[in-house]
Amino acid sequence: MNKYVSLSAADARNIMRDPMLVMALAGPLILAVAVRHSLRFLTEWLGHAGVMDLTVYYDLILIETLLLLPLMLGMIAGFLMLDERDEQLISYFAVTPLTKSGYLIYRLSSPVLLSAAYTVFFVYFIDLVRISPVQLVLLTLLLSLQAPAVSLLLLAFAANKVEGLALSKGIGITMAAPIAIYFAPEPWSWLTSMLPSFWIAKAYWAGQQASPYTVWFYSAAFAIHLLLIGWFYRRYARRND
Repeated sequence: MNKYVSLSAADARNIMRDPMLVMALAGPLILAVAVRHSLRFLTEWLGHAGVMDLTVYYDLILIETLLLLPLMLGMIAGFLMLDERDEQLISYFAVTPLTKSGYLIYRLSSPVLLSAAYTVFFVYFIDLVRISPVQLVLLTLLLSLQAPAVSLLLLAFAANKVEGLALSKGIGITMAAPIAIYFAPEPWSWLTSMLPSFWIAKAYWAGQQASPYTVWFYSAAFAIHLLLIGWFYRRYARRND
């Protein structure tokens, strides 16, 4: 236990020294407060002005913001691990009681647990859309898988933190999938089906609409994320052997 406490204390110091990581960690809380207060004001203002009814887009806004949570938290863990790889610390951890596998479990479990906590907090705090308990549990588990996928993606394909930063900007394209599903007519929205976020959004909307395909979409989303995590992990392992 002491080894994890020491590593957590070192992580806190490293994060506090990097403004980008501080913002990424505080980002979900800032986002939740901003959405809760600004969106209601904007909805009332647009409604009174007769411009549009923003409530019809609440489902889209919710799934887009929920997808941001594991992206931010996964990037924090990924950047910390890239720093530690550059400084040869991963090799050091491998010969300590922590071991290489213990180090990886610690690094990846943190964004998973934070993603789950932030997802539940976000849904209830902003209170945009009513989600059934079963739907919330499935969605939370699915979003939690995206965090380690992002971390391992950075480790698998970025040689250093600079490349990781460039790659993290490209990850933002995954946010386009829910927009395509919402606005693009069938079958054109399926052009974004190569993005993991497509399957999360599809599963979410299927669950909200009580579609008979809900189980299928959730199963596909879980399978795709597990396959990606496995692929990224194998690339990471080969890179660090």
